[in-house]
Amino acid sequence: MAKSPQLESNNTRERILNTAEDVIARRGYTAAGVQEIVERSGTSKGSFYFHFPSKEKMVMALFERMSQKLINKVYRTIEKEPTPLHRVAASIDTLMTVFAAKRTIAHVLLLNIAGNGKAIDRKFLPITEKFSALIRQELDAAVAAGQIPPVDTALVALMWVGSIREVIFHWLLTGKPSPLTLATPALRTALLRSIGAADPRNTTVTGGKGDR
Repeated sequence: MAKSPQLESNNTRERILNTAEDVIARRGYTAAGVQEIVERSGTSKGSFYFHFPSKEKMVMALFERMSQKLINKVYRTIEKEPTPLHRVAASIDTLMTVFAAKRTIAHVLLLNIAGNGKAIDRKFLPITEKFSALIRQELDAAVAAGQIPPVDTALVALMWVGSIREVIFHWLLTGKPSPLTLATPALRTALLRSIGAADPRNTTVTGGKGDR
């Protein structure tokens, strides 16, 4: 049975993005050329520009796809955790575990795209805010549940995302710690302590409000 034109178009788009992810991871954003992406994906420049008006638009689509997959994985992982603090701790663990296992994703998101000028970084801001919103949601729930005192959860979430990004960034540049997940317990504990909370993965929940 012949594939529908829409399915063929979707497959072509995905092939371009998959190839772009690999090329950008190896060469960096600036050196990754449309011609190489087209040749390696077995498509054409016409197909490329049909789906993406520019290289920048293609990179934004790639960034959006990669970050959304990561966020979806975090939500699937934390949904069965018993309390907001358990969920926020699990989200830290999941982010670190995924980046440790998917070094290419870390390269593309943190090394080879971000930092290529204010115009591009500004376009990535809504995607960065997705990660902050995920953490903020659970922090708000922890405040509502009485697990932590009232804090500026929007600011805390941004600080946490920055801290996690910096640890991963350092790992990408130096290879330390190896594996990356060796840093997870200390990072998780430090972030939770910054809001006056004990690490629920190192303690047992007791009482109605999760006293540690």
